[in-house]
Amino acid sequence: MDISTTTQLILQNIPVFMRPTVEDGQKLRQYSEFFTRYESQVITGFYDLIYSDAAAHAHITGMSRQQREMILREWYRVTMSAQFDDLYWNWQALMGIIRVKHNVPNSAVLSMWSWIMSFLQERLLAELPAEEAQAVIHILHKLHATVCGLIIESFIVTRQEAITRASGLNERILGRLVNIEIDQLVKQGQTLVAEQTQLRMAAAA
Repeated sequence: MDISTTTQLILQNIPVFMRPTVEDGQKLRQYSEFFTRYESQVITGFYDLIYSDAAAHAHITGMSRQQREMILREWYRVTMSAQFDDLYWNWQALMGIIRVKHNVPNSAVLSMWSWIMSFLQERLLAELPAEEAQAVIHILHKLHATVCGLIIESFIVTRQEAITRASGLNERILGRLVNIEIDQLVKQGQTLVAEQTQLRMAAAA
């Protein structure tokens, strides 16, 4: 499946009301000075956190911090220019595919995206009237939901397609095998939760 097709399939599964519109992009561009002013703090703060956390740092290898900051800076500038077109969405989906190769987990991506959101949200609320700040934050949340959806789903789709090709199994057969494993994991999870619930109730009695 090519990147454009993958991107469109993922976008179709994201509710329309949670996808940034052309009007949303125009609105964000009105605050370009704000986003530019905090660019360096976002980049530096992002990687200060990454490099201070052993688990997060373990997932980034092969490039210097300076190189990584340049990549994040480019992403930030393009993203905050708010040109929400097919090219931009394809780019975000590609990021998910690249993460398959580098084995960067979804949890790491989501947590650091949330950090960027929190950083910007705090400063918007501090500098703008509440209603105005909330309008910008609402668009950022839509952007966050859509970009994370593309990155994570493209990661999953790519891994699944790679496994199918590498195994040589028919996609339907592979799907059945996966479902069998999922059913077993669900049963294990339900048993564990039930046991822990009983222990908690017994301790509280």
